[in-house]
Amino acid sequence: MKAHPRASLKKCKRVLVKIGSRVLNTGHGLNNRVIERLCDDLSLQRDRGKEFAIVSSGAIAEGRAIMKVIDKNAALSKKQALAAIGQGCLIQAYNDAFRRYGYTTAQILITREDLDNRRRYLNIRNTFTSLFELGAIPIINENDTVAVDEIQFTDNDMLSAMIIPLVEAQLMILLTDIEGVYDKDPRSNPDSRVISEIQELRTRDLKRYSKESNSMGRGGIQSKLQAAYRVSLLGVPTVIASAYTPQIVSSILEGKDIGTLIHSKIEAPLKQKDHWLSFVSRPKGSVMVDEGASSMVVNNGKSLLPCGVLSVQGTFRAGDPIEVLGEKGDSIAVGLSNFTAEEIDRIKGARSKDLYSILSHDCDEEVIHRNNMILREEM
Repeated sequence: MKAHPRASLKKCKRVLVKIGSRVLNTGHGLNNRVIERLCDDLSLQRDRGKEFAIVSSGAIAEGRAIMKVIDKNAALSKKQALAAIGQGCLIQAYNDAFRRYGYTTAQILITREDLDNRRRYLNIRNTFTSLFELGAIPIINENDTVAVDEIQFTDNDMLSAMIIPLVEAQLMILLTDIEGVYDKDPRSNPDSRVISEIQELRTRDLKRYSKESNSMGRGGIQSKLQAAYRVSLLGVPTVIASAYTPQIVSSILEGKDIGTLIHSKIEAPLKQKDHWLSFVSRPKGSVMVDEGASSMVVNNGKSLLPCGVLSVQGTFRAGDPIEVLGEKGDSIAVGLSNFTAEEIDRIKGARSKDLYSILSHDCDEEVIHRNNMILREEM
């Protein structure tokens, strides 16, 4: 007998729950009832041995409500100030709600740069590990007070997808103000229905699904599907559901047919480092390679050697992520460089045995080792 498709959700011990500002903010302040109901639900499951991390939006919207600021196109510095004002109230609401059940929260504020840097990325993972060992519930948000436009996350859906490997969650739940993913745009189609399951989500499928506007947050249904796609490659499923449904998290973890379940990729899921290279890190530069090197990397699974490098662009250090470009400028891979940009410029086209005489020090033979590289076609 075939198992129910949601039966596996009952086994998920650690869950990342993301809730957006459209749900959390009424326009006149925090929706404390929603926060309290969510924390009631999570505390019930926590009593049963489940673990949770919460990605919570709402700091800027709460700061705007507190200070009675109407202008949503305010300067960046004012938005950062509003985030600083609102974040304290946001975390206090979670503290108060969980304290009733004897649980402790921990505030984690993350910037895009924190995840870009491999060392800081791994340090954040260690912090999460320690928090779970202590029994705390991490409350995570983008650090809007210091983030600038060019280094922001697209939205907290993307932040959630990026930190799934750090939290080591077995399930991602995205709570929003709609029931799930619809087969038609529900705004113009009264007969639209929630799609119960999406077996295999592909990037080309994203635009097929309904979109909806929003007034407070940055994310929409397409952003949630993009986040679900990225975590599915890690072998992690996602459920998109309404935050207004009573005991929504408990219902999902009991395997009930609620919201939309996006299945994970079961066969050959991405390794955590490959996920970081694919979707978290941003290349600091690039190397252009000849056709022979491109073929060896793409078709034969080989490392990139200096002899195949034609040119180098950007300024980067050894250990930084860089892009590998074909002769036509097309991106074929991303990987961690064993050399600085200056060193690659000196050794490009050289044979591996000649590297010592060029650089005057011992070094790796590969510009990028295959174990530290992921092909674009694998992303």
